[in-house]
Amino acid sequence: MWKMIYNILSLGALPFLIVIGLTNAKMKPNFRRRLLPPKVTTSPGALMIHGASIGEGVIARNLADYLSANGGPARFLITTNTHYAEEMLRKKPTQAYDLHCESLPFDLRFSVSRFLDSRRPSAIIVVETEIWPNLVWEAHKRHIPFIIVNGRISDRTLETYRKLSVFLRSVFGAMDLVITQSPEHRDRFISIGMTPDRVFVTGNVKYYRQAIGDAQKKDASERVITFGSVKEKELEEVYSAIDLLKKSLPKFRIFIAPRELHLAEIIETDLTKKYSTARFSKIKGGADTSAEIVVVDTVGDLQGIYGRSMVAFVGGSLAPYGGQNMLEPLFVGTPVLFGPFTNTFRDISQAILDGKAGFLVRTGKDIHDMVIRLLDDESLYTATQKAGEEIVARQTHVMKETAEIIMDKLGLTHSTRKT
Repeated sequence: MWKMIYNILSLGALPFLIVIGLTNAKMKPNFRRRLLPPKVTTSPGALMIHGASIGEGVIARNLADYLSANGGPARFLITTNTHYAEEMLRKKPTQAYDLHCESLPFDLRFSVSRFLDSRRPSAIIVVETEIWPNLVWEAHKRHIPFIIVNGRISDRTLETYRKLSVFLRSVFGAMDLVITQSPEHRDRFISIGMTPDRVFVTGNVKYYRQAIGDAQKKDASERVITFGSVKEKELEEVYSAIDLLKKSLPKFRIFIAPRELHLAEIIETDLTKKYSTARFSKIKGGADTSAEIVVVDTVGDLQGIYGRSMVAFVGGSLAPYGGQNMLEPLFVGTPVLFGPFTNTFRDISQAILDGKAGFLVRTGKDIHDMVIRLLDDESLYTATQKAGEEIVARQTHVMKETAEIIMDKLGLTHSTRKT
């Protein structure tokens, strides 16, 4: 009954979806592929991992890297909702295993069926908690194992899910495993209908990155400070911080990376009034690199920029957006600053503050003062770097435990690798 009701409602919404998809700038680039997936048979039998956007896509790629290196499959299909994330993943080629990237179809029965029948994945793993009923039901009908990893349910979403718990039981009943970030999230999944013996706790795999060498050795001569994943409602405070920093540290270059690429033009226009500015895409192409301000207008480059930075501020946190992943600078040995609005990353932000691996700031002046304090106090800077390294190192076991649960479900061990 629930399947019929859901699909009737989905089809009823299709005309509105088409209008939005053909007019919305974010949806338009991959809209047709999501509505009517091309019938391709690239890597049939690959392990499919879905990451909705850029952050989840990074986790999906890291999970594929780890599984491949530790006895897992040799073929992966990573899907995402946005063409930005898809482009980012395609820019990171691998020689260790066969990787294909695509857009996930809309959760319409005909779209999902067409996609699964041509790709024929060996299993489906969804990063964090995107519940697409038709994807779950159609996978179950085809005997394709369905697993959620890094599962989490926010406070706001929990209330909505509880109202839909009768319906969600029919969805969760078709899932094989949910691997959650914490006992709290495990309890939440169970409260809305997931069978307790199918829910596991390992931790947050956002902490995991492959070793990249000695991240603490920075080229101080670059003199870079970065504002990453900045969103529109916090631009005023970010501009204030930049003004103060340029007065105190005139030889430093400021990189500013908006979370939404359409903001790059706005930021460039605003800052060009006071400073020499350049687009990062042009610098990558060989343009002059002497600009005081660099506006990052590319996808997939922010991690490397964090690695070049002496200090990084992670945005989406000075205004009530919920924050962005403030672990990213820590992976490359860069002290991190972030604002008070981090409810989406509550556990991570608290771990960073408790471990003294980063600092909470509320205004542009706070950002300036904290940057100056870190750069003026070598012992504080080094201690902050070390604390960040320890936070990341303590959590590497999470990926190992998560991978072991997945491989056990798929019948894989280190000595039985599928090819």
